[in-house]
Amino acid sequence: GNSRLGGRLGDLAGVGLPELGKQGWSAVMSRVSERLRRSMIGVSGVCGAVVAGVVAAVIVASTLAQQPPPLDRQQAWNKVRDAMSKGLPKTAIQELKPIIADAMRAKRYPEAIKAIGLTIAYEGMIEGGKAEEKVTRMRAEIAKAPPEMKPVMEAILANWFWQYYSQNRWRFLQRSRTEAAPSEDFTTWDLPRLLREIDGQFAKALAQAELLKKTPIAAYDELLEKGTASDAHRPTLFDFVAFNALDFYASGEQASTGAEDAFEVSADSPALSAAADFAAWEPVVAAGDESLRPRAIRLYQELIRFHLSDQDRTALIDADLARLVYCHSIALGE
Repeated sequence: GNSRLGGRLGDLAGVGLPELGKQGWSAVMSRVSERLRRSMIGVSGVCGAVVAGVVAAVIVASTLAQQPPPLDRQQAWNKVRDAMSKGLPKTAIQELKPIIADAMRAKRYPEAIKAIGLTIAYEGMIEGGKAEEKVTRMRAEIAKAPPEMKPVMEAILANWFWQYYSQNRWRFLQRSRTEAAPSEDFTTWDLPRLLREIDGQFAKALAQAELLKKTPIAAYDELLEKGTASDAHRPTLFDFVAFNALDFYASGEQASTGAEDAFEVSADSPALSAAADFAAWEPVVAAGDESLRPRAIRLYQELIRFHLSDQDRTALIDADLARLVYCHSIALGE
């Protein structure tokens, strides 16, 4: 038995035992042991790889099992519309939750913003339509939203403030200006304080200008109602938010505050010059001037600079025509 075993070990070592002495035998055993050790390392590695593969498969299977099934988005939105057609805002809110979760997971941010905005609106309907509650909820959503969502949500909040003012304009015009620190309840503010808040919200929305300029307006078709003009007039999200802010800045509401040192535009200034000259203009604004006109001028300048080198001149012409109309309306002199 031992000779057969020795012969097999000798064959494994590549030599014949009859020719080996005591030292030769030790060398053979050493070589055999080394080969066996390497062989075991190989087997151990294979076994480890197999075990690792099994563990990975279990983890993947477990993860897939925890994920919700794919959402039928059309059906989900139909459920929301159906609930609201029946006057069931609580049901609609419940139906919006999986839409928000799915949209956030897939980074369909326009759809997520739409669903969040509707949720807040429906919650407001249930609680009596308190404007301050809508604002509080939107601010909470903005605080936890990813950066890509914040600018549009800030613009929505600015529009909610502006809408509240438009619906209650007579109240604000009757209030006297106060130097007291404002409370958190914006429904009690005076007009200058509210206008500053709206201005601040649009400033936040436009703070990420470079991100907005890289976002095609078509990416937000889910959220924005399309007009009759082509996207070439407002090719990016920056264009849309900027013109939305300009609707406010050019509204003339700041005149109602009676602010002193209001910014004035001379007819012979670059305000009515060629687009490139207007874009390079540096108007002088008095310190403490609360007029919204300088904001409008700067925003028109940024729009024109943004589109000056465009091959398609549609957006540039559109912005420049709007600038000329606005500046002509506020210019002094001939």
